[in-house]
Amino acid sequence: MAILYPGLHNDAVKKRHVRWAQTLVDAGFSFDLLVDKGREETAALIREALDTPGGQPDSTGARSDTPGAQPDSAAPTGFALEPQDTGLVVRDASGTLAGALVLTAVSYDNGTALFVRALATAPGFRSRGIATVLLGLAPQVLGQAGLPTRALLTGAAPEALAGFVHRAGFVVLENGDEPPFTFGGIEDELLASSATIPGDRCWFFKEVA
Repeated sequence: MAILYPGLHNDAVKKRHVRWAQTLVDAGFSFDLLVDKGREETAALIREALDTPGGQPDSTGARSDTPGAQPDSAAPTGFALEPQDTGLVVRDASGTLAGALVLTAVSYDNGTALFVRALATAPGFRSRGIATVLLGLAPQVLGQAGLPTRALLTGAAPEALAGFVHRAGFVVLENGDEPPFTFGGIEDELLASSATIPGDRCWFFKEVA
C-alpha cells in the first residue's frame, strides 16, 4: 500500500468543515437526507456535473469539488442511483439542488463501510465548500439508517482531486494502488457503478463516527 497523502488531524478538518457549513447555512443553504422523491433529480445533477469538464478551482484549491469529474477527460455519463443508495443533498434558499453525496453501506473486514458512489456540486454552485461539507456530514447517514455510528468512509477519486479529499481528512493512496481492506469481493462492482473514471482512481478512506 503506497500512500499519496496521509490523513490530517481531525481538529483541523473539523474547523474547516464547521466554517464552510456555517457560511452556507447563513446564506440560506440546507442539508437533508436523500429521499425517494429527489432521487432522479440527484442522479441528473451528478450526470450534469460529470459532463462539465474542469470547473473553477474550489475553496480547497482543487480544480473541481466533484470527485467523479476530471479536467480534460471523458467521464462516465450513465450514472444512476441504485435502490440501496443513501446520501445527502444540499439546496439553496430557493430550493434549487446545489450538490449531492451518494453513499452505499457495505460490509468490510472490520464492520460497516460507507462507499462514496458520487459526490457532485452543480456547476453554478462550485467554489463554496459544498462538497467539503457534504463529506463532513456523511456520518449522519449512519444513524438515520439504523447502522453503527462508527464506520469506514471510503471511495475512489481521480488523481487530480487527491488533494481535495486529503484536505477533507482522508488518507489517499497512489493511483491504482489497492486499499488495505476488502468488501467481500464486490470492489470491482462498486467501482464500476460509481462516478469514477476507469484507470484514474486513487482510493481514499478514514474512520468516521
